[in-house]
Amino acid sequence: MKKNLLKGGTTTYGQIAGILMTDSTIPRMPGDPGHAETFSFPVRYGIIKDFPFSDLVEGKKDNLDKVISAAVTLQNEGVQFIAADCGLFSLFQQEIVNALNVPFLGSSLSLIPLIQSFLPDHKKVGVITGDTRILKEKHLNAVGAHPKNLVVSGLDNCEEFQRVVANRGDNLDPSALKDCILNAAGTLFEHTKSIGAVILECTNLATFRIDIQRRCRVPVFDMVSLIEFFASGYRLKRFESRFL
Repeated sequence: MKKNLLKGGTTTYGQIAGILMTDSTIPRMPGDPGHAETFSFPVRYGIIKDFPFSDLVEGKKDNLDKVISAAVTLQNEGVQFIAADCGLFSLFQQEIVNALNVPFLGSSLSLIPLIQSFLPDHKKVGVITGDTRILKEKHLNAVGAHPKNLVVSGLDNCEEFQRVVANRGDNLDPSALKDCILNAAGTLFEHTKSIGAVILECTNLATFRIDIQRRCRVPVFDMVSLIEFFASGYRLKRFESRFL
């Protein structure tokens, strides 16, 4: 009888997703991909050291080697796929995935063409971003999203978001941030009532997905949605049936 042998090659095992983080130390709550309790499956974190956030805004590739190095380290540690902690990584999706042997999920913005294809032609996708001044058309074009089919709202004027996330504050008032996010969600529908789904670009907003769902009454997706979807392709699930 042929034996089933376990294959080695890494130091630890069982981690499905690798989460690639910038080296910010801002507070994170469950729901944020930077908080391990967000997931019902094992994850492993990799930190990109000395990577300027401005490179994500402007699309500068001067420090892309630091990102790829951190991603390769996660890959070598045995994760099945890697996801980034900021939606602006959409600009580097192709370069990073081409440097790896495992899938790379750079941004929840990648969901836009898929979700749009499920909606009637008269429906638009709403996008809530951390700051509309730094989410540029090139971030959308990089994932095949067309701005004409989108309505975008941001937390540009949210003091709590700007203080904590943008300016790296070390404490957070969750209620204040929640109020800002719900205001941004409401602003989407002030532009048009024809919104069929909402995408959260900024990973720090994912904690409040349920609040946006209740307010907007449309499906809401974010980076955690994408990570969970991809993880489901690796997790073994047996369906019990009397026919099997």
